[in-house]
Amino acid sequence: MGDRAVISNKNKRLGVYLHWYGYREFVESILAYCDVKKYRSPDVDDEYGWARLCQVAGNTIGGSLSVGVGIYDRMDTDNWDNGTYIIEDWDIKERLHQQYVDEKIGGTMYENLKYINERQPKEEQLEDNELSTFAKYWEAKHLDRLNDKRKEIVEKQIKEEQEQQAKENTATIEKEKSLEEICEKDKAKLNKIVTELSTDVQKPTENDFKEDDAINDIEKKGDEEVAR
Repeated sequence: MGDRAVISNKNKRLGVYLHWYGYREFVESILAYCDVKKYRSPDVDDEYGWARLCQVAGNTIGGSLSVGVGIYDRMDTDNWDNGTYIIEDWDIKERLHQQYVDEKIGGTMYENLKYINERQPKEEQLEDNELSTFAKYWEAKHLDRLNDKRKEIVEKQIKEEQEQQAKENTATIEKEKSLEEICEKDKAKLNKIVTELSTDVQKPTENDFKEDDAINDIEKKGDEEVAR
């Protein structure tokens, strides 16, 4: 006996068998780790997708008989433990042959990802901030999988972030509005100055006309002298 489970996808060609740790929280944590590692899922790559899932699960569980891979139709999908998980994009989409209701996640996804990360080879491990950021995203997306206490904490965090974002958006709008008002005021001032300058041009006086006539006479005489 064990804590068995099969993991497959909607095409049901291949499957991964877990003899131990087949309960939902472990399976979804393994899937989440593959996701944060940005591995190609079995939906887009049958070969590497299943290989990476087996790699992460094998490193985490250890042993030589804990993880297997095979043809779906030949596997013990109705195993009277955890049944079969149907996944898509590293997320559980369906359960087959489920015998009981899944327990909610007791701790945090961050703790689960950290444990799995520590079981991987050093060169394959992720930075702590990558795990915490993804865990936060995962929990917000899967509120239904959190126990009541954790769900309340995450919902509060989401609400606070939304309120903070709303404040920042309002501040940005007010700033843009203020800049527009300043621009309009400056534009109005500039228009007023231009108008004043255009209307303040001094009109020619009688002396100006006399000076122009004198200049014209001189130029005319000069032209006559040149003509001679």
